[in-house]
Amino acid sequence: MSIQTIQLKKEDEQKAVQEAAVIIQKVAQADTLSLDGLMDEMGKLGAKTQERAGATLKQLERPVASLMSGGSSQVSNLILSLRNECESLQQSKNVGFIGKLIRKSPVKNYVYKYQSVRTNIDAIVQGLRDGKDGLEESIVNMRTLKRSSLEEIYSLQEKIAMGNKLKELFETEIAKPENEQRKTYLERGLRKVVTRIQSMTEDILLFNQAVAATDIVNDNSDKLIDAVNNSIYKASNLITVSAMITLAIEDQLKIANAVESVNSTIEDQFKRNAELLKTSTEKSAELLKKPAMSLEAVNTAIADLITALDTSEKSNRDIITTCKTHTEKLAQINQNMSKRLGLESGGQSQSAISSGAAGGNDIDRLLS
Repeated sequence: MSIQTIQLKKEDEQKAVQEAAVIIQKVAQADTLSLDGLMDEMGKLGAKTQERAGATLKQLERPVASLMSGGSSQVSNLILSLRNECESLQQSKNVGFIGKLIRKSPVKNYVYKYQSVRTNIDAIVQGLRDGKDGLEESIVNMRTLKRSSLEEIYSLQEKIAMGNKLKELFETEIAKPENEQRKTYLERGLRKVVTRIQSMTEDILLFNQAVAATDIVNDNSDKLIDAVNNSIYKASNLITVSAMITLAIEDQLKIANAVESVNSTIEDQFKRNAELLKTSTEKSAELLKKPAMSLEAVNTAIADLITALDTSEKSNRDIITTCKTHTEKLAQINQNMSKRLGLESGGQSQSAISSGAAGGNDIDRLLS
């Protein structure tokens, strides 16, 4: 990318010197009338070479037209679109308020977004491939321009070499005393020669700039192609990898949550079983540890039983005593009644009483 300096081949240098010698020989041999026209011809030094060189630079019109129309922005716009698509896919994991109301899960939202983004990215990648082809075509065109520019630089340097030799020869001719009358014509010719040398030197500077520009543009384009390739490969595959990771992790989380739920249930049930066994064992032990009847209840019952027995025995004794006393009193009453009725003294004989008693017994038997 530095300024190009092309060394002329020896044969081309000799050719330039010979052509300059031929021209100056014609000048030396020309008369005054033809010398004026011959000096005009000096202004044409390298003119066709310059014209041809200018046609070479017209190759720049195509990339300039592309820049003016914005065609070169295709790749940059697609790269930005690619970034936007990747960002939108990442942001799709954030479910908004409305999404939460309709119970849209982040993973479902991501899957739906992935399907649309996948289509968009495929289109963007194809556009980037086309843009990359455009960059590669630009590199080829620029290399062609560089090669043509170097060729034109060489041709201009040949004419400059001839011009420099003509300048020396003109100065030699002007210095000759015999050319005093022709000095004005020769100086005009020298002026045209040095002017042409300056013009062609400026053209070489312009071509050198074009060559440097092609090197810079090509280097940048080559870097862009690498960057575009990276973007294509990474974007095309990264979102697929991201989707795989997201969905795989989601499945793993579901399994982990399910296992955790089962383990929690098992743990709770295990603890509940142990708690039930503990409670049952404690109750059984407490129940077996206690007698069927407490000592206090037994003592109370026995005391009541003894009291009942004592009462029963006392009742019997009381009944016997009462009966004896009552019987004695009744017997006394009966005896008194018998006396009152005269049953104990002579009114009836014992046999009458007995027969009466027997008769009474027959009546009782009949009645009973």
